[in-house]
Amino acid sequence: MPPKKRATNKFSRKALLDALRQAGAPLRSKNIYGLFDADASLKKVIKSTLAQMVESGEIAQMGKSYGLLDSLPRMTGTLDVRRSGVGYLVPDDRRQKDLFIHPSNFGGAWPGDRVTAVVDTGRKKDAPEGRIVEILERGVAELMVRVSRRISDDRHFCHPTDSRMPFYAVVDTSGIPTPEKGDILSVRPEEEQEKGLWRCTALRRLGEERDLATQELLVKTSYSIPEEFPTPVLRQAEALPGEPSPADWAGRTDLRGVALVTIDGETAKDFDDAVYVERQENGYRLVVAIADVAHYVPENSALDVEARARGNSYYFPLSVEPMFPEALSNGLCSLRPRVPRLAMVVDTPYSLDGEPGKPRLYNAVIESQARLTYNQVQAALDGSPDSDTAPLLPMLRDAEALAQLFLKRRTERGCLDFDIPEAQIRMVEDIVSVHAGTRLFSHRLIEEFMIAANERVAEYLGARERVFPYRIHPQPDERKLETLRNLLAHTSLVDRLPKDLDQKGLQRLTHAADGTDMEFLVNRLVLRTMMQAQYSPDNGGHYGLASEAYCHFTSPIRRYADLLVHRSLKRLLAGETESMEMDEVQGICEGLNSLERKAMEAEREIQKRASILALEDRVGETMRGVISGVADFGFWVELLDMPVDGLVRLATLDDYYVYDPERQDLLGQRTGKTFSMGQTLDVVLVVVSLERVEINFTLP
Repeated sequence: MPPKKRATNKFSRKALLDALRQAGAPLRSKNIYGLFDADASLKKVIKSTLAQMVESGEIAQMGKSYGLLDSLPRMTGTLDVRRSGVGYLVPDDRRQKDLFIHPSNFGGAWPGDRVTAVVDTGRKKDAPEGRIVEILERGVAELMVRVSRRISDDRHFCHPTDSRMPFYAVVDTSGIPTPEKGDILSVRPEEEQEKGLWRCTALRRLGEERDLATQELLVKTSYSIPEEFPTPVLRQAEALPGEPSPADWAGRTDLRGVALVTIDGETAKDFDDAVYVERQENGYRLVVAIADVAHYVPENSALDVEARARGNSYYFPLSVEPMFPEALSNGLCSLRPRVPRLAMVVDTPYSLDGEPGKPRLYNAVIESQARLTYNQVQAALDGSPDSDTAPLLPMLRDAEALAQLFLKRRTERGCLDFDIPEAQIRMVEDIVSVHAGTRLFSHRLIEEFMIAANERVAEYLGARERVFPYRIHPQPDERKLETLRNLLAHTSLVDRLPKDLDQKGLQRLTHAADGTDMEFLVNRLVLRTMMQAQYSPDNGGHYGLASEAYCHFTSPIRRYADLLVHRSLKRLLAGETESMEMDEVQGICEGLNSLERKAMEAEREIQKRASILALEDRVGETMRGVISGVADFGFWVELLDMPVDGLVRLATLDDYYVYDPERQDLLGQRTGKTFSMGQTLDVVLVVVSLERVEINFTLP
């Protein structure tokens, strides 16, 4: 008797949907072919049908699998796209892990969009993958585009300045002056005319791409950093008095006779802190006076609402977008010399070894005696006072001695001090210059006094159970610490590795590397183990500073968290009950943490763009640098003469290299040559690209 023939399903669109519904999970294409016993001809039909159904949204494709949208789990969050092009959905629910999204599964979403994605349950649980099925909210209302060519008098062909947006735009430029090729425009997306081509309307011309001012505007617009204050905010600021009146001094301690001074950078305009040090018989007196912004900014007023929305001031090489209008930030609340100003004061006695006594916190009226710069103060401390600092030299000497005591005490309790200079970006005769800023002890002097004041206020409010935002810094991730230990076990520091990588252990490790060829590597690696500092109404301590209680109190002109601390202190001093609830402050803190990250990301991007402008004329030069990161596709080199890093791709080298993640190095299989973190070497600059925000090196 002949074998019974296996029944096969006849293929149709409905039969395919029924099969996916019956499976209850995504099916790979080869499994679908098997269901219909498909030959080569039918496979082509099925493949085409699957593509059409994915395009129409009937089903979802993830990799080689297909499934019904309704049967797949969903996740909502924000699309984060890396420079490499791959994406991750950062979920709204922070308990969930980020979801990998292949570029082919973006579904028209752009970086920063809030989206819904379906999750491929057929993949391994430790490597889930998703496909975006709905765009809930665009991350940007304005796009930045680069003009490529003119199509007609009022239509130009452009492409986004963000290389992560792989489409083109036809822009209606009738509403702006005629742009030139290479100009940067801000445009409003109207509609996608066809796949990969958008119709847009020009909103404004930012300028020529290679102008640093244009790059600043590009970054501000890309990160939605406000450039103008709403009319009600400006009106409220303009209605404030030009100077505080004697009526404002009522009930305040008069410190106008105390020789308080401000010490800031050369270009600073918003002076929000003044200091005074007095040597006493049994120690020192430190007076830190902070601009009383809360006196002029009522809660829930237009000024307050706008400041909260901004979160902080945003600093750029050529400009500042302040948290408050200039009438306050550079005027009424700025502690200018020889004019009365309202302030909140932390007045603390310290012993001869820097131990704090009982602080006095109060409202005051002050009059700064001098506007000093870091360079001026350092010159005075080094023996070259000028006409401003000479009369103040005894006080500055006492301040230096007290700051040294503070630093010694913080070191003894285990604080981690990397003291890495910040990048300085300047324009010199229309040429962009990027270099590492000079760190002076005068900088550290002010930092030590601000840290001390912040600690005293946090301790004072915390002991009285007030509700305010602490500045917390969680302990490092244990896995990162273990990675650090494994990596350094292969270096010359193996015999000096502390048994425990706690605060004291990490501190001993950085001290062991000081002055050696391991210093760069150790400082960078330890820094990478650190968590992000943040604001929270719960006191978790500050790991990096080794502070049991810490807050931000000393910059209410440029940080909203400081303003909240001022208000809490004012209520306490006035004998009022706390009006803020923990949940309310927690919500504000989450917003401030997000805005702070935005400010940091914008700062990093303008620094990278400025560095590209500074290096454009140096392509082909050989430069000296140090390896700051290693990956399986190459390594990053940070230049020694400017704080800029770029990538050396392995594809440009003449050997096959194997990446060892534990040792963080690359080993050449033919030459035996090794590239590892902290290694100093020569590189040749080969590519600088504003379009891709990229700097590439190769070896000589």
